[in-house]
Amino acid sequence: MTNPELLRVDREPVTEPAWIFSYTATGPQLDWEWAHKRLRESKNFWLTTKALDGRPHTRPVWGFWIQGGLWFSTTNRSVEYMEADNNVTVHTESGDEVVIVEGRCERLYGKDKLQVISDNYREHFSHETVATDEGVFTLEGYGGPGFKVTPTKVLGWNAPFFNTATRWVFPESD
Repeated sequence: MTNPELLRVDREPVTEPAWIFSYTATGPQLDWEWAHKRLRESKNFWLTTKALDGRPHTRPVWGFWIQGGLWFSTTNRSVEYMEADNNVTVHTESGDEVVIVEGRCERLYGKDKLQVISDNYREHFSHETVATDEGVFTLEGYGGPGFKVTPTKVLGWNAPFFNTATRWVFPESD
């Protein structure tokens, strides 16, 4: 069961035209609900981190958008990279209804927070996992740490209508 303390309304972003193909989009701008809906409905995300030598490192992850961010668990090289530099980029699968999240990744500790991931893996993927204080694991023992990406900026557009390119900027949290 999800911890009620973790349930909070998403922060409302500031909406502005985005820079795309060497010009500022002329509009109409997309509203935040357009992007938010696609984030909530997505199951597979492309996570880009910075490798220790500075190269980009991109991998697909199962995740879900709730409580103002992307929650997921992983056990690949991304863990080490996110611990060294928590700035990440996340992209939904669609290249037509594009939603790109730039934000900061936080490693989650404690069974209560990690239970959110385990519960949602069951709900979204029919994938049984067990939450511990350190991570989320399959019944066979595979798994790893849990993370939440909190957006600082989101970009979106509806191809081929590139004039709809919109940027949503999130004010710093209190």
